[in-house]
Amino acid sequence: YNNHVVDTLRVWDAKATDTFRLDEFDKGNYQKAVESANMARNIVEVLYPNDNHYAGKELRLRQQYFFISASVQTAVADYAKRHNGDVRKLYEKVAFQLNDTHPTVAVAELMRVLMDDYHLTWDESWEITLKTCAYTNHTIMAEALEKWPIELFSKLLPRIYQIVEEINRRFCEEVRARYPENAEEKIRKMAIIYDGQVKM
Repeated sequence: YNNHVVDTLRVWDAKATDTFRLDEFDKGNYQKAVESANMARNIVEVLYPNDNHYAGKELRLRQQYFFISASVQTAVADYAKRHNGDVRKLYEKVAFQLNDTHPTVAVAELMRVLMDDYHLTWDESWEITLKTCAYTNHTIMAEALEKWPIELFSKLLPRIYQIVEEINRRFCEEVRARYPENAEEKIRKMAIIYDGQVKM
């Protein structure tokens, strides 16, 4: 307040790469002809669809990843542009505050961007990610925590799922080393991937 600083608020929009398919229209497949445009619109028009069914879960995950990926990619690219493409000190100027569980896939997305787009190693990327992301949650009720079926998550976000698997593997190794006497009980409660679910 009253500090003469302005923050950027980005409003994302989704556009289909193929808005109208004349070939499908000519075959009488009218819905298929505009399917891509409708799917793009669904991502941004109504947020937080009811997720008590598969289609709702899928749309919600698509929405979350779309907004997270757009934001992470833009923030990293803006930083890289100002620092000759070197993103190793990203955390000195960029912070991702993850409020609640909905944006937590940003951790894996930042790892993906750093490794795949900027060619950093896992260890370099993880160190930057740990220093760049902060998390706040105001509830510990199980029903408020985000869970995705592995089948849905891995099908929709295969590269992100690979990264989450590796984060989970390393975390479980650390738990086993730190708590050998009751590691499996702790892993059951705290693992990111457990019992067919990705817990974010």
